[in-house]
Amino acid sequence: MVKSIVEEKREIPVAGEADVIVVGGGLAGVGAAVAAARNGVSVILIEKSCVLGGLATLGHVCVYMPLDDGLGHKIHGGLAEELLYVCCRYSYNTIPDCWKGGPSFVENPEGRYQTTFNIPACIMALDEFLEAENVKVIFDTSFCLPIMEGNVCKGVIVENKSGRSAYLAKMVVDASGDADVLFRAGAECETQKNIVSHWTYEVDVDKIRSGESKDVLHNVQMRWFGLRPDVDNSGSTLPMFYGTTCEGVNDYIKLSRSLALDYLKKNQRDGYAMMTIPFMPQFRMTRRLKGLKEMEVVPRVHVEHSIGCVIHCLESPEEVYEFPYEALIDSRIENIAAAGRIVSAGGRGWEIMRFIPSCVLTGQAAGTAAAMAIKAGCALQKVDVAALQENLAATGVIIHMSDELRSNEKKSAKKALNLPPINMDTLSYNH
Repeated sequence: MVKSIVEEKREIPVAGEADVIVVGGGLAGVGAAVAAARNGVSVILIEKSCVLGGLATLGHVCVYMPLDDGLGHKIHGGLAEELLYVCCRYSYNTIPDCWKGGPSFVENPEGRYQTTFNIPACIMALDEFLEAENVKVIFDTSFCLPIMEGNVCKGVIVENKSGRSAYLAKMVVDASGDADVLFRAGAECETQKNIVSHWTYEVDVDKIRSGESKDVLHNVQMRWFGLRPDVDNSGSTLPMFYGTTCEGVNDYIKLSRSLALDYLKKNQRDGYAMMTIPFMPQFRMTRRLKGLKEMEVVPRVHVEHSIGCVIHCLESPEEVYEFPYEALIDSRIENIAAAGRIVSAGGRGWEIMRFIPSCVLTGQAAGTAAAMAIKAGCALQKVDVAALQENLAATGVIIHMSDELRSNEKKSAKKALNLPPINMDTLSYNH
């Protein structure tokens, strides 16, 4: 029998109030917060760590995935495109010259519309970006519970160095990456197991000293421990993990680092240094909403209530999908919107919606819809979707695909990405 205690009843002070509260400061949360603020409402963003960016920064996934379909057509505009430039504002970028400035079409592009970026510079650029947009960011603060009155969320209870407190809001955006707010509010959710994936970055000092590589980017190399999601891993002895329990998260973290440590022990030599390891577990998909509507994972299909086009950035990027507004919201809860990888999309759709451009798109749509609902005095389910589409399109979001994109069924896209050099000898590492 599991032991339990009864927590003492106590008054919780209200630490703040805003029109919109965003829970989670990854790039989906950043997109949601900025979109809401630009639509004229007050915004508080609550982040459990001490930096913005989520997996892109703490998780060291410093690759802003492509905004194009591999055939020269830009698929993502709006905040998804704007944030690409924010992430590399104060450091290097690997954006091909043909894509700089964001043309809608490039004939025979020399590369994909994406970039790698410097993590410290990105973190500070995101701080500056949100401050300029008048978003109040509260770091080092963990979400605990939603404050529910029936089907309406009145705010959230959090915990930080000041103790337990509450923040009140008219609308909430769940950008937690794990659907923590929606799940604890009673929304129907689905979970998924994860393979072990652990990216580290290393340098070879001897190569730098010898001048073997003149390019600073190629002096830093990525080493990938664990398994690849695009191959048959049935022969591996590595376990799979859910990312929604304390035990699962801890087991994942410890195994990930043990794989890296095993390699380090076997490769001790002068001139080699493992520069950095991720500071959060690199889960791909953990828990997501089963919303008012599921994303239909059929390419080139018109979706009446689309809030933007999305692609699988790595596999068949020429297959373009339209993402429905109703996949951002629960059928019952009136004022919590989903943003990022937790939106209502299963199977391949979940894979598509976990990429940075898709996350920012859903963040922008969720933040905009929250602001519109406040101004209209209505639930998220009653938002005027045509007006939402018009609002998003005015910022550069591509709501519906063109007839040309619908006709790309038999064309094969370029898939190559500009990535840091990857040492792949440990991709199928068995432990």
